[in-house]
Amino acid sequence: MPSLLTGRQLKSCFRVFCPFEKDGTLKPETERITILASNINPPVDLEGRAFAMAAAQGKQSPMIIQISYNSMNLSGGKESHFKVPEGVSRQPKPSPAPDGVELQVEVLNHLINQYGAKYVAVSLDHFNVPKFDEATFSSQPIKKSVRTEVAEARIKDAVNYMEPVFGKVKLEEKTVRAYVNYLSGPEYAGFKRDFINVVAAVSPAWGMIDTEKLPPVLDFAVTREISDAIKRELGNEDMAIEAEFGATASSGKELEYTQIKGKALESFADQVVSFVKYTGAEGIAYPIGMAHAAKLDEKHEPDIARLEEVQRKLYLETGDIVPFAQHGGTGAARVARGLVGKDNINTKYLVDGANAVASHVEKNLAAIRAGDKKACGTVIHDLMVMAVYKGTLDKLEETGSYQKAPMLSSVV
Repeated sequence: MPSLLTGRQLKSCFRVFCPFEKDGTLKPETERITILASNINPPVDLEGRAFAMAAAQGKQSPMIIQISYNSMNLSGGKESHFKVPEGVSRQPKPSPAPDGVELQVEVLNHLINQYGAKYVAVSLDHFNVPKFDEATFSSQPIKKSVRTEVAEARIKDAVNYMEPVFGKVKLEEKTVRAYVNYLSGPEYAGFKRDFINVVAAVSPAWGMIDTEKLPPVLDFAVTREISDAIKRELGNEDMAIEAEFGATASSGKELEYTQIKGKALESFADQVVSFVKYTGAEGIAYPIGMAHAAKLDEKHEPDIARLEEVQRKLYLETGDIVPFAQHGGTGAARVARGLVGKDNINTKYLVDGANAVASHVEKNLAAIRAGDKKACGTVIHDLMVMAVYKGTLDKLEETGSYQKAPMLSSVV
């Protein structure tokens, strides 16, 4: 019976699909492959069925199915995410995030076995850290404790490590106070606990820490701490941790993206390499001009020069492939195959599924209003599943991974 890929197996898949020769020469685009990463939304048996069928189609295709922090909290019935009716309350245990992710992974295991999909991995996506606001966290004095001492040590260690590449890092007293209060506060402790508990519950192959709005020093410190917690406290060396260096825009929200070249591009690549080495990340996201939640008429050109410079330097200096995770993949004008190791898609599936339902409702509104069971029944679910299935096949073709699973038979 098929089972979800382990982290070691997924990392081996990325190595098979490495876009570089041993000397760092970029392979021809026709030989490069990106792995599709499809985000799943509740109810998971709908999109999950579409993804499992697409992965199992023909000679099979590798695929990552991503479960976001928001999605697992929805499935877990967290009351801030899913409002229950009056007179009903969610029980305090089990905790929403681990409970929700266990439900989703159990369903996915059933689905990949129904269709015999052998090359599917699960990833935690957009596991977002608490919001950081310097004014808020610097307004209170540091209350000396073991936690604050550890936080201070982590900040100092990150600053010292960064300086050879980033230059002298000067932090005002209020900034240090804000960083320490953030790292030692209850919101951050709750995030860390949720992340560790979710990893312990389902052993995903990949896990993303969403730190895009944190300042660099805090990003270094947080990502290193979570990475250490998973590898040392939890003893999980299997899961690949995806870290985030810089922010990806969201559709409709202004976030200036500037292409850089020459020394500026080399400096940026050095910073990313420094970040990866310090944090122990095995996957990386950084800005390349994309935007989350792109609408149908919105297309963004990927910054190929930045991708090639950074990914080559990572490969040569770490001695291993560190896959780039393209956030906002729905709006990408094209996929830079191979340079993008993992192409994240979410909005497209939601739009495809919703439009299939909308077309059905427009055509059958009178029958639906009249209570015609045929117009209101499982046909709606079937239409949604098939729309997402077809959209998934399109993305598998675009990434070059469609039916490329036989290339991975030696590592899976």
